[in-house]
Amino acid sequence: MTDTDTPAPARREGIAHVMMLIAVLIFAVNYVVGRWAAGDTPPYTLGFVRWTSGMLILLPFAWAHLRQDRDFIRRHWKLLCLAGFLMPFMGAGVTYVALTHTGAINGGVIQTSMPVMIVLLSWMFLRERTAGIQWLGIIVAIGGVLYIVARGNPSSLLDLTFNIGDAILISCNLGLAVYGVAVRKLPAGIHPLSLITVVCAVGALCHVPFFAYEMASGVQIVFSTKTFVSLAYVAIFPSVVAILLWNSAIGRIGPSRAGFYMYLTPVYAAIFAIPLLGESIGMYHIVGAVLIVIGVTLSSRKPKATST
Repeated sequence: MTDTDTPAPARREGIAHVMMLIAVLIFAVNYVVGRWAAGDTPPYTLGFVRWTSGMLILLPFAWAHLRQDRDFIRRHWKLLCLAGFLMPFMGAGVTYVALTHTGAINGGVIQTSMPVMIVLLSWMFLRERTAGIQWLGIIVAIGGVLYIVARGNPSSLLDLTFNIGDAILISCNLGLAVYGVAVRKLPAGIHPLSLITVVCAVGALCHVPFFAYEMASGVQIVFSTKTFVSLAYVAIFPSVVAILLWNSAIGRIGPSRAGFYMYLTPVYAAIFAIPLLGESIGMYHIVGAVLIVIGVTLSSRKPKATST
């Protein structure tokens, strides 16, 4: 069979899987870059540059759609502002703060638990039915996250001696999960480019007071190759390229199948963090990751419909 004989749907699906691989790679390397930049670039400066640049890059392409969607934006501005706070600021910007305290591999592993948080929040706020097997998955996945935070020593949780960066990462993950629920509450009618541009703009505004505080407090930016590479990377790839690839791929293969690509995040993070940052994989990473994967798999099972 030649390439021209390949069915169009199969080709589109194959392209979607490649998009997912690239998007997850970009998200994972973002953890590595955030950790790599720590000490040279203040965390809120990194976040401010990321989302301001993302907005400016997208604006020329989204301008016509923004004009068409202005009534929608005006009607749903509160939910859009909430989304802009949750994903760009709480979910992504504060991650750079966490990475000044903890490693990129931890960030990648903890992020894989986000689908479990979405299931839990959907039950709480959207009243979605949750079966017993899903509750078991939630418990197992949360246990995996806590095992990683405790570095394999659960007593550290009781002693409050765990790494603060890991605790911040959990709150960041929670922000991303709430963002997923908030976006689902948005009615149809806004163009994807309008949505992501508005979210970037709100995220940039949320960073302004913290960015200003960093500048006023005398925190120095070390102008080096590392700094420029870090700022260029976060400005272009995770805030624009990866999100567009991710959203496009989800439209082709669906969110359930796309979600399993998140398991690659810690793999990619480790591939780059070990040689570039000198990080290492501990047994607690492996045990925690296995528990999270099992938990996410169980929690992703849909409840059986009850017969009437």
